[in-house]
Amino acid sequence: VVAMLNFDMVGRLRDDKLIVYGTATATGLPALLETANAAGGDARLKVTGIGDGFGPSDHSSFYGKDIPVLHFFTDLHDDYHRATDDSDKLNAEGTARVADLAHRVTRAIANRPARLEFVRSAGPPAMTGNRQGSQTYLGSIPDMAAGDVPGLRLTGVRAGSPADLGGLKAGDVIVEFAGAPVKDLYTYTDALYAHQPGDTVKVVVMRGEVRVPLTVTLGKRGG
Repeated sequence: VVAMLNFDMVGRLRDDKLIVYGTATATGLPALLETANAAGGDARLKVTGIGDGFGPSDHSSFYGKDIPVLHFFTDLHDDYHRATDDSDKLNAEGTARVADLAHRVTRAIANRPARLEFVRSAGPPAMTGNRQGSQTYLGSIPDMAAGDVPGLRLTGVRAGSPADLGGLKAGDVIVEFAGAPVKDLYTYTDALYAHQPGDTVKVVVMRGEVRVPLTVTLGKRGG
């Protein structure tokens, strides 16, 4: 695997603005992305590149295995995980423009004479978006391949992160967050974003067959 490109929520392009996470996960990715975007001519997008490769989506486990990643994202919206997220709110033309850019990026990566040179980022990204609590940071690295496990299995935690300082470890399965049951990545994300940086919460994990309660003080992304 040379690289992983993730398209998690690209249906709500607004004001031509696209966020791309992971631009610092390989040498030359920012320039490659800029060139691919410029090739779109009048259809080019206003791209904001964010370097870090970790995040609550499928690309994270690839980055944890030293694989360069790019996560294309048209930002959070008020209908996220709500019954009001109807198809008539999708921006089909905008999605096609994101796909065109991604096609050019993919071809540029595939046609390189040498593999991308992986780079390990130093810290968490500062997330954009207006969703309440979206700046709240734990530092856990989800295992995106553990779909048959009730809860959220971790492939690791960031060194020095709230998760690390609170005692969470690779292999732990988060089953409860601040009293709310965690069934998967989505229920975990909802529980996390219901809190603010600085909040102290109880996190319950399954460590093997043992149920382990931990106390964690949440941090702030980019802080």
